[in-house]
Amino acid sequence: MSLRFNKWLNVLYILPILIFLGVFIYYSLFDTLITSFYKWNGISVENKLFIGLDNYVELFTDPIFYQAMKNTFIYMVLTLLIQMVLGLFIALLLKTNVKSKSVYKTIFFLPVVLSHSVVAYVFRHIYDANDGNLNHMLHALGLDFMALAWLADPDIALYSIIAINIWAWTGFSFVMYYAALSLIDKELYEAAKIDGAGPLRTVIGITFPLLRSTHFSLIILGVIGSLKQFDYVYLTTGGGPGRASEMISTYIYKKAILEYNAGYSSALAMILLVIALLITVIQLRAYRNP
Repeated sequence: MSLRFNKWLNVLYILPILIFLGVFIYYSLFDTLITSFYKWNGISVENKLFIGLDNYVELFTDPIFYQAMKNTFIYMVLTLLIQMVLGLFIALLLKTNVKSKSVYKTIFFLPVVLSHSVVAYVFRHIYDANDGNLNHMLHALGLDFMALAWLADPDIALYSIIAINIWAWTGFSFVMYYAALSLIDKELYEAAKIDGAGPLRTVIGITFPLLRSTHFSLIILGVIGSLKQFDYVYLTTGGGPGRASEMISTYIYKKAILEYNAGYSSALAMILLVIALLITVIQLRAYRNP
């Protein structure tokens, strides 16, 4: 009787989170899947028309969808690579005998905890072509040719947003790497030093391989974060100019909220979910089978 009571007691402990997941995650996911088979404005149930796979057929012939996916992929690759490289470099640097380490740690990690809307607002003014601080600084340094319309030029708008993300999230990569470096046995470094290995060879031969789990954690988190990136893009360029910085997340929002096309936006959301799951599965398989 006691074992049975404990069994049901354990179920009661996890019941609240099961209800939360069931209502806000799994039901919403199922409802999105069902909605993707309808033509619907998202408001009037009477106008909800079943059209089968038409939304998916339209999606795969939609040039804006491919543009959004291309932008998202570029965003993902560049932010991941640069953040990881910079984060590891800063972590290795602060593992040396640097004074005031706690101050530097705070400075590097501070952007991570800032509100996305605040960061986007500040950078929108920094990037302003006419009165932005960045162009003012470039003019003051005599680099007039480098003063550009950072958010209004289709060729550089996406990369300007990528720079915002790198500034905001490199501190997270730094903290992850710094914590992982603390777990590496110092005797390995001492043995490498005795064998005559220099700093670069030590990093490549010892440090980098032993940080493998951290690499994969950052990649998985970075991929998921890139696929759902919305704030920086929408609050700076809105996906423009044209569709130059359009992300799949902003395109879903525009279709659902601005164009009242709930069915098509649901199809976009399901494709995004499938892509995220496929990438995650590939990453986990690569991690388990090096």
